[in-house]
Amino acid sequence: MKKFSLLLMSALVAIGMSAQDVQNVSNGTVYLKDKASDHWYIGLSGGTNLYITKGENDADADFGDRLGWMGQLEVGKWVSPIWGVRGVIDAGLIKHVADVPLVGPNGLDHNWIGGHVDVMYNINNAWFGYNPNRVWNLIPYVGMGYMYGMADWKKPNEDGDTFKGQNQSLTWNAGLINNFQVAKNFSIFIDLGYRVMQETFDFARGGDYEWDSMLSGVLGVKFGLGKQEFTPAELMDYNLINDLNSQINRLRAENEELSKRPASCPECPEIQPVVQEETVYVPNVVFFRLNSAKIDKGQQISIYNTAQYLKENPNAKVKITAYADRLTGTPAYNMALSERRAKAVANALINEYGIDSSRVSVDWKGDTEQPYEVNEWNRVAIFFTE
Repeated sequence: MKKFSLLLMSALVAIGMSAQDVQNVSNGTVYLKDKASDHWYIGLSGGTNLYITKGENDADADFGDRLGWMGQLEVGKWVSPIWGVRGVIDAGLIKHVADVPLVGPNGLDHNWIGGHVDVMYNINNAWFGYNPNRVWNLIPYVGMGYMYGMADWKKPNEDGDTFKGQNQSLTWNAGLINNFQVAKNFSIFIDLGYRVMQETFDFARGGDYEWDSMLSGVLGVKFGLGKQEFTPAELMDYNLINDLNSQINRLRAENEELSKRPASCPECPEIQPVVQEETVYVPNVVFFRLNSAKIDKGQQISIYNTAQYLKENPNAKVKITAYADRLTGTPAYNMALSERRAKAVANALINEYGIDSSRVSVDWKGDTEQPYEVNEWNRVAIFFTE
C-alpha cells in the first residue's frame, strides 16, 4: 500500500510539473504562466458509502443499515481554469447486509483502503467564462484507482490472478464535485462519487455479475496552496502593431532620403542658426486598439513624456483631443468612443502622474475629423499644448 500511495502522488506531481512547461490556454484565452507551486490545493473530507450488489439490494434491510463510513485526503492542482488533476487516498467501512463468504453473514463490517487519480473539468469556467470570484463551481471528474479489502490480509486465492478472485481490485471512478468558495484560499465541497470494482472484492464468489460498485458522498474543506487565480495575458492588437510598423517604415524611408543629401553646399547661402529660448513641445499621440478606450502598456510612454514636459514647464497646459476611425462604427458610436479615449488619457495624466486637473482639458471629434490619411492611425488621442 505504501508503494501504491507513493505511485499515486508521484503521478500527480509529474502531471502538475509537466503542465507548467506549456502556456495555460482555456477556451482560446491565453493565461500568464505561473510558478510550479501555484494553483495547488489540499482537501480533507468524510462521509458515507453504499455498497451495491444484487445480493445487497435483494437483502431485507433498511437503507440506513447499509450505509458505512469513509474519509478521504486529496491533493490537486488546476493546470488551467478549466482542467485539473488530483490524487485521492481514501478508506472506509462497508456495511454488509447480505451473506458474504470469508467475511461473515448478515451485517459484519468490511474495512477497505484505496486511492485514485482523477481528471477534473470545471463546467462553470468552461461554459460561462472564467471568474475567480465565483462562489459555486460544478466539477465532474473521471479517473482510475485501487481498493484493498481489509477483512483478511491474506489473499483468498494465493495462486490466482493479481486482482480477479482476490480481495483487491482496480477501480474506475467518476463523480461530481460541488465546490463553494468561502475565501480566496478556502472552500467547502460536496463530492458525490461512483466507483466500479471486481465482483470478488467483497470476498463473494460466483455472483451474477463480474463487477460490483459503490456510491459515496463526502463533505469536506479545501485549502489553496500558492496563488489560486489565473491571470489572462494581455495580447497586443495586430492592427496596432501594423500601425506602429508602418510608422517605423515611413520614418526609415524619410531617414534614407535625408541621408542622400550632400553634407555641405558651398553655393548655398550661409544660414545663421536660430536659438530658441524655450523648448517647443511637439504634439504627442496615444494609439488605441479597434473599438477600445483601454491604454496599452506600449502607449504609456507617450503619457509619461507628456507628464514630464508639464512638470518641467509649470505654466504649460495640455489639451487632449481624441478621434475614431471612419471605416468602423456609426458616427454616434464613434463620438462616444473618442470621448472615452480622451478621458482615459486625461485620467492617466492626473491620477497616475500627478498632473493637476486644471492643466488638462479634453475634446473629442469622433470620426468627424481624420487627422491621418491611414485609417487605423485615427484611433488616436493627440496632445496639444495650450
